[in-house]
Amino acid sequence: MTLPPIPPGNGTDHRPNIRKTRRLHPLLWAALALPLLGWAGLAAGGAQLLREPIERRASEALGRAVNIDGGIRLLVTPLSLHLSADDVRIANAPWAQTPDLLAVRAITARFSTFDLLIGHYGPRTLGLHGGTLDLQRDAADGAANWRVGKAGALFDPAMVQRIDADDLLLRYHDPRERIEGWLKIVGSGPGAVRVTGRAQVAEEDFRLSGHAASAEGQPFRFALGAGAEALDIRLEGSSEGPFRLAGADLNASARGPDLAALAALASIDLSVAPAFALNARLGQRRGGWHFSHISGQIGETDLSGTLTLDQRGERPRVVAKLASQALHVGDGMALLGLRADDLGEGEDDPATRPVARLIPDAVLSAEALRSFDAVIDYTAEKIEGLRPAAAPLSPSHLAMRLALLDGRLMLSPASIDLAGGFISSDIYIDARSGPALARYDIRLSPTPMGRLLAGWGIAPQQSTALARGRIQLSGRGETLRETIGNANGRIALVLPAGSVGMQRASASELDMAFLRTAMFGRDARADDLTALNCGLLAFSVQDGLAIADPILIDTDGYVLSGRGQIDLRGERLDLRLEADGKHRSWFGRPAPLLIGGTLADPVVVREPVALFRPQRLFGFSMMMPDLGAIFGFVDPERAEAPACGTLLRGGATADVAEMAQTAKPAELASLR
Repeated sequence: MTLPPIPPGNGTDHRPNIRKTRRLHPLLWAALALPLLGWAGLAAGGAQLLREPIERRASEALGRAVNIDGGIRLLVTPLSLHLSADDVRIANAPWAQTPDLLAVRAITARFSTFDLLIGHYGPRTLGLHGGTLDLQRDAADGAANWRVGKAGALFDPAMVQRIDADDLLLRYHDPRERIEGWLKIVGSGPGAVRVTGRAQVAEEDFRLSGHAASAEGQPFRFALGAGAEALDIRLEGSSEGPFRLAGADLNASARGPDLAALAALASIDLSVAPAFALNARLGQRRGGWHFSHISGQIGETDLSGTLTLDQRGERPRVVAKLASQALHVGDGMALLGLRADDLGEGEDDPATRPVARLIPDAVLSAEALRSFDAVIDYTAEKIEGLRPAAAPLSPSHLAMRLALLDGRLMLSPASIDLAGGFISSDIYIDARSGPALARYDIRLSPTPMGRLLAGWGIAPQQSTALARGRIQLSGRGETLRETIGNANGRIALVLPAGSVGMQRASASELDMAFLRTAMFGRDARADDLTALNCGLLAFSVQDGLAIADPILIDTDGYVLSGRGQIDLRGERLDLRLEADGKHRSWFGRPAPLLIGGTLADPVVVREPVALFRPQRLFGFSMMMPDLGAIFGFVDPERAEAPACGTLLRGGATADVAEMAQTAKPAELASLR
């Protein structure tokens, strides 16, 4: 009996298709094998076929010819693309001194697949092994040969986060800034390198050493030290990548025996300056550098503030805002190029011993004042290091602005609190054509004489008199001292009414108590007060010769007057002071005084009185008594008080026509 066939329920055959399954196995293996074979071929050297397109794309991306003379290997993974090549050369700029910017035995680069998908084509890591990297600037316009590639290009250097280098020689050449140097870079681990080398900057030889570390997803960190005979510089910081130093967070420190050596690195010419130890945060600005959070010492003076060095113009420009808690006078004078001559040591013969100078000196050459431009605001809370005689003045709260532009210097405004008053000044120097022209306008506000002259025998507690004054001078010279030695102008010190108390004389020749003792023959007592009605000490200055015009002081008992001159060029004194009593005095007439010597070393003596003088009598020459000299000890009541109102008004309005003040130069006034 034959069974009928079973009809299909839904027309579908549920039996396995063994033949079809067996046919799919070879196709699947082929689909898997071909990429693996291609990947293995590229890794084994098959990428040689891509040499020409890689060289072309790299040359287009960098803007320089790229040549690969050795093997090429390409490794592709789902997350990255690894490219390595041997004997790679990147051409230099046409003006450069060497044919290649980079010539290495081997170079490796890793590209992130995700970066490539979103259009960022730069490598994440870059390795350079064995070769040279020549960095140069053009002598004509300062162009840099390392400015290659552009954002978004195939080999955008800004994308590099990690760099591996070993046995790499980096050379740097900048003829405009006079910088020449080299660094030997040696690998010390993944992403870590050590560097050693030499450099010459502004004719100063430096030894270089440092280290750097980089890794993907982490900041690039580095530290570099440069040591020279007169300088020790340290620079450390971090940035987003090895080739993204423009926004780096840097800390710089420098120390040495002469600040002028540090200034020379920025092409700024300073005279010999004090030792220094400074720290600052450093950031790159357009065309220069910005130093913030400055702290440290210059000589014995502390310093803080900010400074910007702009190197875009013909001359470097310094814009700074600096402050000190305590300014040492010697440091301030040195930074301004001022110095005073000291007495020679070991000179026993007064004839050969150098003369001490009080007026400071500084060279006012166009070359020095045109080496850089500057606008510097500076303040100091107190002043230290004064001469003993000036220490009681207690100067404090110095504030000044120094502006320098193309050989013209203006110190204005400048003010300092002094002995209960203050001194303000405006100083202008134009050194564009020699000899330099200097104008000085220095003003003393009404100041208590007791504090102003406390170091010269005046008792501060017993004195109520005030003093005010002004110095207006204008002169030419190759140095600051010469401008004062050739000056014309006016010097005036006005003394309104008040009382003056004396204290015990000191060793100073110009001590007021000493002058009183020498002139009046009696020492000062603690309760000895002198009523001052008015006074004027004025000098007309012509060609560096200050002639008394007038010296007149009116007190309750005497009228003091003086005549003579001060030679500002030689800093020599030649003055005569005398006092006439307002009341008759028998054998009590004050002795005239002669003041000579120098400003730094004055000498005060009584004017000699000759009681006998040669005379002719009956045809014979003989020494006879001088009755005029003998009776000169008698002081008749003949001195009349001067008109104080006229005297004070004359001192207040004293000036010189040729010293008419000119407006501040617009370039200096607007310099910021």
